[in-house]
Amino acid sequence: MRILGAGDMIFGGRKLRERFDPRVLELLDGADLVFANAEFTIPRPSTPAYPEGYTLGTHRWAAAELRSLGIELVSGANNHTGDYGHLGVLDTIDAFAAEGIELAGVGRSLAEARSATYADSPHGRVGLVATSTTGADGFRAADAGRKVAARPGLNPLRWSARYELTDEQFEQVLAIQRALGIDATHRETDRIEIRENLDPDRTSFGGASLRRAEQARVRFDVHRQDLEEICAAIEDATATADVVLVSMHAHEGEDEGWYSEQPAEFLVEAAHAMVEAGASAVFGHGPHMLRGIEVHRGAPIFYSLNGLTFDLETGPLMPAEMLEKYGHPTTAFPSRLHLGRRYGADGQPVGFSSEARFSDGLLAELEFAEGRLPTAIRLHPIDMRLGADTLGERGMPRLAAGEDATRILGDVLRMSKPFGTEIAVRGDIGTID
Repeated sequence: MRILGAGDMIFGGRKLRERFDPRVLELLDGADLVFANAEFTIPRPSTPAYPEGYTLGTHRWAAAELRSLGIELVSGANNHTGDYGHLGVLDTIDAFAAEGIELAGVGRSLAEARSATYADSPHGRVGLVATSTTGADGFRAADAGRKVAARPGLNPLRWSARYELTDEQFEQVLAIQRALGIDATHRETDRIEIRENLDPDRTSFGGASLRRAEQARVRFDVHRQDLEEICAAIEDATATADVVLVSMHAHEGEDEGWYSEQPAEFLVEAAHAMVEAGASAVFGHGPHMLRGIEVHRGAPIFYSLNGLTFDLETGPLMPAEMLEKYGHPTTAFPSRLHLGRRYGADGQPVGFSSEARFSDGLLAELEFAEGRLPTAIRLHPIDMRLGADTLGERGMPRLAAGEDATRILGDVLRMSKPFGTEIAVRGDIGTID
């Protein structure tokens, strides 16, 4: 069985199949099953946007575009799941269901969002468990409570950050709290809310949790119950599928950097636990750039494949708050925002358009001959052409070749070195033996 793993899909236009590089289509068509993350919402016209900021809503034909590419394993869990609120989650589930695709990682309740979805091929059955760390708190699903309905949302993998400071730094924070007058008011609030902090080596400032330590650093703690329940869903899926995949949408990187090359340490811990629960592979995505690859107990962990499409400029839906957030009048045309995020005042590319790494991606080809672990792993570098002149090409993938392929695979190899992963490059393809 051949499975092809892609990353995020963001697009506003149509006819993707006609705009893709034919060599990419050949890979998609040659796979038994294809995975991708749908990083968008498909709201009904009557569903209002959630005032979150940058929203990714699109038309109802978007699900059919994925179907046209042969993508049947689809995650809906990411930091744009809730762009149109809880109603938008239901709208998106329904839109994909109309195309015969059951979204993983989202649901009408937490139990549904936690559960695996399945796709069948002549060579085997594949289960998909999907989760998101980014947006996990704000968009998480919930089961019904006492006289309270279940809440639609995503399958969360929550986490928390704590900032460790030296004695001198910690005392400086305490002094600032006293100088601002917030030390006494915070203590009174905590006492009344029955959450009083009695630990002299712990405090909070501006919502951040601070601890006294030997050296300054940022530490991350994964939400234990979330991880345990996700692993339980993976283990359950192994009983009804030949192969179980995990989708993990995670922007978080080292030292809180969304665009750090190395993943946050809690993501490594979580991915290991997922493999140990029975995952055959973990497909990571989110930061709109590549990250390294690790092989844990024979299962590949792709900390970020980046994306398959990255078309931000033809998005048809734009809430007023989104324009306001980026300094435009609420009556402005969408092109004002799109151009401002593509070009600076000097006319030069900015943001995602300014660096090749945001165009670079991978298609991960996994071969399964027997058992739950892949017997072959091939890496196909792609270029999403964010610097292309026309909107029809921009954000659409082509297979990288020559110097571009060598550069992309070299970057992946460098980022994978900390995990002890060796990648052999043969022509324009990387392999992990």
